[in-house]
Parts: sequence; C-alpha cells; structure tokens
Amino acid sequence: MVEGFIVFSSTVRVLCMARTIGEVSLAAELWTPAVQQRFEALFAVAARKSLSAWRQVPRQAAEVLVIEGLDSLLAREEARAPCVVYLGGEPAMQPLGRSSQGWAAHLDADFTLSDLIDMLDRAAVFLMDWRARHRTDAPLSLQRALQELQQQGVDCPHRFQIKSWVALPGSANSALHMRVLALLARGPIDARSLAEHAGIEMPQLSTLLSLPELQAVLHCSLRGPEQPADARKSSTPRQAATSVTLQWVSKLTGWISRGGRT
Repeated sequence: MVEGFIVFSSTVRVLCMARTIGEVSLAAELWTPAVQQRFEALFAVAARKSLSAWRQVPRQAAEVLVIEGLDSLLAREEARAPCVVYLGGEPAMQPLGRSSQGWAAHLDADFTLSDLIDMLDRAAVFLMDWRARHRTDAPLSLQRALQELQQQGVDCPHRFQIKSWVALPGSANSALHMRVLALLARGPIDARSLAEHAGIEMPQLSTLLSLPELQAVLHCSLRGPEQPADARKSSTPRQAATSVTLQWVSKLTGWISRGGRT
C-alpha cells in the first residue's frame, strides 16, 4: 500500500515537473523510405505520449536531430543540434554519450513505440537541463535565431549581443558595421532597434551576423514582454526560481534514469 502511494506520488511529481520542459523541436533526416515511414508512423503516436510537446522543424532549427546511423560522421559534422539520435547502424561507430554540451543516443533500426517514447523523454529531460545551464534568457539556438531574422526581418523576436569586441575582415570593416557592433556591445538589442539606430538594412544585418568572426562572440535571447520598473528590480526571486528549476531538473533526470523508481 505504502509502495503504491510512493509510486503514485512520484508519478504526479514527474508529471508536474514535465510541464516545465516545454516544446521540443525535432528534425528527422532519414533517407531509407522504410525507415522514414516507420519513424513517422511511430513518432505521431510517441509525440502524444511523451513528457514534452514536440514539433517537427527544418534541420537547422532542430534541438533534436534524428539521422540514419550510416550517415553518422557526416551528419555529426554538420549538425548544430544539442541532441543527436542515430537510428540504426553500429553503436560502436557512433559518438554516443552525454556531456554539458550535447547528448547523443542510439536507436535500433527495429525500435518499438516504447523505445521511441523513452528516447524522446530522455532527450527532453536533457534539453531541460541544457537550456537551464546554457541560457540566461529564453532557450534559443543562434542558428535558429539567424534563420528567423532572415524570414521575419524587423519583426524577428530575438535580441542579439556581443560579449567582446571583434575585428571584422576586409570590406566588412565599414563605418555602418562599426555602428552595429557598438550597439551590440552595449547590451541585448533587437533587429528593429538596430535598423532604427544604425541605419542598417535587414539583408545587410543578416549577412553581418552570419560572419564566423562575429558568431564566435554573438549571443541571442528571446525578447520578453516589457516589465514595469518594480518588476525589473526583483532579481532575487528570479534567481531563487532558477535554482529550484535546476534542482527539479536533477531530480527528474535521476527519476527517469532509475526507470521511475524512487
């Protein structure tokens, strides 16, 4: 009786914590028709049963990239996603494992629905931890932010900032670009403000922010809603909430790794 109550309370706790994971973006680069059909059919069911909400996006914007195991070396070289899942192939030939920077897992070619749900849950939990530790603002991929800048222009919801000054190469080292860098160095700023204060056009801004020299020091975040002055001063409660979130992440990760046992 006591054991059953513990399992029930643990399950309720995990379901509450799962709400903080949020939506996860996934892309599947599968070249074999049979493998692609199997994955799409099971993913449609697994996504509804996972701890997290899932949406399929283009490869460049994905947080989780699913690829066929035979393409592991090429795809890993090109992948920007923090999570990579190798479907099929030889696990010994794949760079599997987990670190603070990324997570890579293997899924057998004949995977079941249960296997896929487990993989999605583990990826979602890793991303919750990864987002909390690697983002001071909203979770965001730089490549995804630049892609949305190209698509949305001044309406792009992201803010950009450089953490240190950078020397631009050749013709990129213009007075216009210096004004943009000066604004980026002052703090997070969105595309509309950059256009207004620096006088730069969106195609020029997109090209500038895509320079490797600039991307090395470029950071981005989601533009949040405007807050009153009193709300901005309350940093201590927000720091405490961040600490609680990290503790939650640790507990949820441990719970899943133990197979739901307390």
